[in-house]
Amino acid sequence: MIPVAFRTPADGIAREEALLAAGRPALLLWRAETAALVVPASWTRREGFPAARERCAQAGWPLIARSSGGGGVPQGPGTLNLALVVPVPRGFTIEAGFRLICGAVGEALTRFEVATGVGPVAGSFCDGAWNVTAHGRKLAGTAQRWRARGAGRVALVHAALVLDPLPASFWTALGHAHRAAGVAGPIRPEAHVALSDVLPGGMRTGSVFGALARAAEDRLATLPPVRRQAA
Repeated sequence: MIPVAFRTPADGIAREEALLAAGRPALLLWRAETAALVVPASWTRREGFPAARERCAQAGWPLIARSSGGGGVPQGPGTLNLALVVPVPRGFTIEAGFRLICGAVGEALTRFEVATGVGPVAGSFCDGAWNVTAHGRKLAGTAQRWRARGAGRVALVHAALVLDPLPASFWTALGHAHRAAGVAGPIRPEAHVALSDVLPGGMRTGSVFGALARAAEDRLATLPPVRRQAA
């Protein structure tokens, strides 16, 4: 499966939001052609953030605000996004949503002899209990957003995998954003690992894309049958 290529990360985020608003089952694998640092909108209201925005842009990582919480994350050619829109069946929980997306990533990577785990990683950006890890380092972050629709609910379940090692310019931009937002604690580049670092020698990251889509589709198929929507 070839990921959808959006010109900017904002375009990809907008497509995810549109699919969530539509409320029908969907799978979207995407990445952006240009890089950006995506941060919670609440950060941009902090005093001194306009200066941080300018510094980030100068570093090559313009800021894009998102409506959800969390922390700053990289988007661009080196980040692959797997987004699932799931009409929430009875008994489906937030934890079930995280298990669904982390399980899909883990299953896909086992086909390439990459063992993964799930858990927090000290010193990683946008750290959380549902990181996908490899060799004890953060490989992918996950997030969810739920919305009421009719008498039920629909969930956007998302994973972002770092495909290639992040450049020094990203860590510089993230530092500017963190200082302006008052984020405490150091971020350690060595707490992260890229997909290209863990795949068997010589294998390209694109080899994994189809496996990710199939693993996600397999998990969606275990949910109560509903009509699918093309992304």
